[in-house]
Amino acid sequence: MKRQLFLLISLLLCLVLSACGSKGSISGEVVEATPSALILQTNEGKQVAVLLEENTYIIGMDGIDGDNYKAEPHTGVRVSFYSEGRAGSITTADGEQVKAYHADPFIHIDAYLIPEAAVLSDGTVLDAWKTDFFGATYQTKDGIELLREDAPNGPENYYVGNMESIDDLSEAAKAHVAEFYEKQGKLYDLQAELERAWTAYQADPKAFSSFVVRQETSPAASNEQVFYFTTTLTKTISGNIAQDIPLCAAFNRENGGNIPLVDLFVCPKEDIVKELLDIAEKNGSGPADPVVKEEMEAAFQMEYLYFLQDSLCLEFPQGTLPSQEYTYIVSVAFNDECKALLHPWAVPTQSN
Repeated sequence: MKRQLFLLISLLLCLVLSACGSKGSISGEVVEATPSALILQTNEGKQVAVLLEENTYIIGMDGIDGDNYKAEPHTGVRVSFYSEGRAGSITTADGEQVKAYHADPFIHIDAYLIPEAAVLSDGTVLDAWKTDFFGATYQTKDGIELLREDAPNGPENYYVGNMESIDDLSEAAKAHVAEFYEKQGKLYDLQAELERAWTAYQADPKAFSSFVVRQETSPAASNEQVFYFTTTLTKTISGNIAQDIPLCAAFNRENGGNIPLVDLFVCPKEDIVKELLDIAEKNGSGPADPVVKEEMEAAFQMEYLYFLQDSLCLEFPQGTLPSQEYTYIVSVAFNDECKALLHPWAVPTQSN
């Protein structure tokens, strides 16, 4: 409910400034703070003030309490508010006159600064702007944005079309699934991603675009006995090119116990990829080149396999197949041959 309320408030705050400039949404970084007003540097580079009045309510975020901030306002935060109108002008510490506004009556803390959040191998120090909903953005001391780390999402509160969600599991099963993903943690090394971003920036500062790393866990397939989730790691490879890396996990839907993927198959582990590729070749979805097929058989790991409601997929990440420049995906529909490789209780319920 907290996230839904936050999203609603954020949407309301996204109203553009009206032509007269006295009403509308205003946001920016707090560059000066007093007990009675906040001076903001807006995204447009202008300075404005918002009054901290008796009826002004500050909505905080995880890591910074709104009431405490109002009692002791400080810089190093970004805020947004909806203005109900002008309230004259305020003189800043530098002697500048800036327009002042009344908040209506909420001021929302959108982000706060974490100084020296990371240090790169060459000694470069990075700050991070932490948000409640969108994760954190890492930047150099002079404001070069290197990487945005999105807040992890799912499996709770993650819904896909008409597919079942974690809410369809028992409370005991949900608890075990949540514990599994808590232990799994991040599938990436944040320090390594920051180093890659910094290397890319140094190589070509003008062409550089901020890197992104994101991890989401969503429902993938299910039946009466097994529930499948897929954690997708998304990260920038170079420029504006990103790679999605899926990792599947299966759970007993009665008790939430994790089922190793290899235990879902009736054939030996060493035969799984060959059997699937043979079926894909017959169906026209597999590689036509025998060299690629040999490379897949040699490179295969169980982590490269994931379940969908109607098919099994083999995804070989970029760099795992010597002859292929990019990620290679083979999809094998759940026909009779494919189902025969699995225990009957492991086959997802087929879509109508």
